[in-house]
This record gives sequence, C-alpha cells and structure tokens, in this order.
Amino acid sequence: MKKNKVIQFSLVIVGIILFFFTYYSGDKNKVVNIEENISTEDVNKSTEATSSIIENINYVGTDNKGTFFDINAALSEVYNDTPKLSNMKVVNAVIRMNNGKKIYIKSDYAIYDRSTNDTKFIGNVVITESNNKITSDNLDLILSENLIKIFNNVKYGGKKGIIISDEVNIDILKNEAILFMKNSKDKVQVKYKN
Repeated sequence: MKKNKVIQFSLVIVGIILFFFTYYSGDKNKVVNIEENISTEDVNKSTEATSSIIENINYVGTDNKGTFFDINAALSEVYNDTPKLSNMKVVNAVIRMNNGKKIYIKSDYAIYDRSTNDTKFIGNVVITESNNKITSDNLDLILSENLIKIFNNVKYGGKKGIIISDEVNIDILKNEAILFMKNSKDKVQVKYKN
C-alpha cells in the first residue's frame, strides 16, 4: 500500500511540474505584437474600399422638364473607386411628374448616380401609380432620358386586368408605355377582369 501512495504522489508531482512548465515557463517579459498578424494591406483595402456609410439618407432633385424625385434609403454606401454612385439598401422613391401624377417605387437595393440622377432599383421592385401596380426584379429610372425601364419578371395589375411581360418602357414626358417580350416568338400575356 505504501508503494501505491509513492507512485500516486510521484505522478501528482510530475503533473504539477508539466503544468508549470507548459503555462508558466518561457520569457515572461516577451511582448507579443498583435499587429504583426494583421496584414496592413487588408486593413488599407477595407478602409479604402468604402469612403462613407450613411444611414437614413434622402436624395431630392428635379430635372429641367419639371419631374421631381425624392429617394430615401435606410443605408447608403459610397465607394472610393465610384464616388458618384450611392449603393443603397431598403429604398423608397417618389417621382412627381409635371402633370401631377405620382409614381411610388420600393426595392431592396438601388444604385443612385448623383451626377445624372439616374437610379437602378434591384430586388423586389414594387411600382404603384394611382390604382396601378407593377412588380419586377429590376427598374432603371433614367431621368437623363425621361425613361423608366422595368424588366425581369414584370407583372402589371390594374382595374382592367393583369399583364405579364419581359419588359416595360415608360416615357415619363409622354406618359406612354411600351410592353414587349425579349423573344419575338413570345407574346405579352393579358388577362382582363370582368
């Protein structure tokens, strides 16, 4: 029995010595520079890529034909390599035309060009005007050409029926819409309401 206690005591001493040398030996005064592990190139790239992030931003303007626009976003990012573009998230816009009509646009994302006032709306786009509603994946508001291009999964619903097409181009000044399919063999689908 005495032999077992000696062996157990020896194992405990060896364990304590191993623990001590593992965690407490070495140069205690050695200073570890954490910054050596972080690449300065990576830090510079991330700070250089985005020049500013703005929450709850609002862009307001007009063109020379009397069309007024108001674009709001929950978040806007401006990148140094494209300083004229604002990359926005959770976007709401209002276009007020000179004849008094208002067009409302909602989307998940948008890219607003501050030099031309042109905007690309992307993801879950919903356009409403009076009793008319259009949904799509994309909408390009090209104020420099007085044009609205709605494309990818376009569905129009109004008082008189439903229309499904690949693309709709709306002339803002003439208040005219052209609906068409990308493949000339396909036809625009129209369902009238009774």
